[in-house]
Amino acid sequence: MKKNIFLLIVLFSNIVTYSQDVLKVIAKETCECLDAKKLKSDNFTGDELKAAVGLCMIKSYSDHMSEFKADEKVKFSDKEGMSKLGEAVGVKMLEVCPAMILELGKGSKDDVQVKEQDAFIVGEVTDIKSEQFMTLQMMDQNGRNYSLLLLDYFDTASLLTNNEIKKKDKLKVSYTEIELFDIKVKEFRAFKILTKLEKQ
Repeated sequence: MKKNIFLLIVLFSNIVTYSQDVLKVIAKETCECLDAKKLKSDNFTGDELKAAVGLCMIKSYSDHMSEFKADEKVKFSDKEGMSKLGEAVGVKMLEVCPAMILELGKGSKDDVQVKEQDAFIVGEVTDIKSEQFMTLQMMDQNGRNYSLLLLDYFDTASLLTNNEIKKKDKLKVSYTEIELFDIKVKEFRAFKILTKLEKQ
């Protein structure tokens, strides 16, 4: 079950509408449970993280099952129902602990692959958008445009979060790519995720 439900839990898919307050509580408790498990383990692998997500979510769901409406409750034997519940909780987890979800998304790729060095671009800032996530838009030296998301913490992220970067600033930015479901176009596509910022 864990492979299918939690392989890439960052799905903005068409999911069943559950009681949103209960989902947020389950998402918060699942994130806290995962943090606690990570603290106890020196080497928390991708497979262990995926398994832990399932266990933590199911424990929290069991504790709060009585708070769901009768037609929202899911039996543990209902594979499809549990999958939809997992996706719904995953969307809420993206709000509560996005770094954990990003780590899970990275872990869903072949764990035996050697992590490639992050790509980078050098160019000029054309815009900075603050919506659900902060997006840095840049144009490189060849006139190509890029959109890069700030999803995870890194040492120089404060340059962006503290408004130290402005339009027309020259930057060198490193990034990694991850496939996420884009609800606007209803398909998976590669998103560039910032990993380092350097002023030029």
